[in-house]
Amino acid sequence: MTRAFSAALAGLALALSQPLAADGSNISAQIVEESDGTRTLVHEAVIDAPLGAVWSTLSTEEGWKNWGPKFARFDFRTGGSIETGYHDGAKPGDAQNIRHRILAIVPEQLIALKVEQVPEGGPVDLAVFEPTWGVYELSALDEKRTRLRISGYGYGPDDASSRMLEFFKSGNVYSIELLRRNLAASNEGAMAE
Repeated sequence: MTRAFSAALAGLALALSQPLAADGSNISAQIVEESDGTRTLVHEAVIDAPLGAVWSTLSTEEGWKNWGPKFARFDFRTGGSIETGYHDGAKPGDAQNIRHRILAIVPEQLIALKVEQVPEGGPVDLAVFEPTWGVYELSALDEKRTRLRISGYGYGPDDASSRMLEFFKSGNVYSIELLRRNLAASNEGAMAE
């Protein structure tokens, strides 16, 4: 495992142990046992931001950084990709980056992704991700609030898949809280101007 990736993983582990908000219990997390033997991880939360603001966090490079990466590069179209880096100095093509293939986009409603590159030397082999894909769904509750649903499909019954599922069960809660905090801060900044 490389030093940069180890540092990033340690930082994420520390961050996951420190709550961002006083109460993250308003984020539901559920593991669904599917009839084909796979498992689906589902998170749901209400984000105190308009639909357009939340959509921009999924559809733009700058917006995606609200989820935590230091670097993001987009080719935002069906068949395109999203490449992110969580380490200092991340740049396009780094072996430590994560790259997703975009499977589907419904503007301001849905984006479906499949991981096609994981950090080299990281704790999860790309083969563990091979059968999985994720879907981010948005729906406006009113002019100021958006329902977010993140579903991770295709987790297998094996130990490696179980470890990955447990990592994302808590990691997604952390990412959603970080998104909330960053959107609230940007909203406060806009109101102060």
